[in-house]
Amino acid sequence: MDLTWLSISGVLVGILIFALKVSLGCGLASLNRRELLSIAVMYLMISIFMGMAIDLIPESALSAALSTGVAVHLVVAMLLIAFGVMTARKWNSHHHDISRRTFWVLSMPCPACLAASFISCSFLARMVEVDSWKIGAMVGLLFFLSIVTFSSALGRIKSAPSAMGNAMIFLGMFYILSMLLIPAYLGSQKVSFVPMNLPVADMAYTYLIMLSVVALGFLGRRRGAYL
Repeated sequence: MDLTWLSISGVLVGILIFALKVSLGCGLASLNRRELLSIAVMYLMISIFMGMAIDLIPESALSAALSTGVAVHLVVAMLLIAFGVMTARKWNSHHHDISRRTFWVLSMPCPACLAASFISCSFLARMVEVDSWKIGAMVGLLFFLSIVTFSSALGRIKSAPSAMGNAMIFLGMFYILSMLLIPAYLGSQKVSFVPMNLPVADMAYTYLIMLSVVALGFLGRRRGAYL
């Protein structure tokens, strides 16, 4: 199989996984159509902006920003776990739904996801002969369609607000687990933008495994209480 297309497939799968993370918050918090479209459009615009910025940001600056990747992952993971516990506890103990106030931890752009999406756009721009802004637009359109589709499907699931809390807790735990994998892929904080040198497909497969465990935990506890 052509390794270039394998790498492209890995990048696209990774983008879909990030879109599903966003959709978990939007769908399980039962946002209305206007709110959902607003978030999807926001990711579309962010992706277009990232595509336009690919040629403006030097690799050295991106490498320096990624040197704080582990710390950013830890902060996001702790926020997910803390707000997940809060969401589940409020519903299980007092039947008080705060999911519409805590969903943003899942759905709003986090630095880790933005950095990974920017790198994805960079890889795609260097693997195919397409203008970088068009790459950003295509990635943004993929984000838009995926978020709308996944959120609409999740919104049809009749589940208690604690289900979103459970999903946040599991995802936060696997964010912590991913911190063990990041240094191996960053190569001691040095990022290469040559597609053949970075196992992008392996990264996507790793996140697929993590997401599968999160999904199993969510389905297993959908009708129960986490605490």
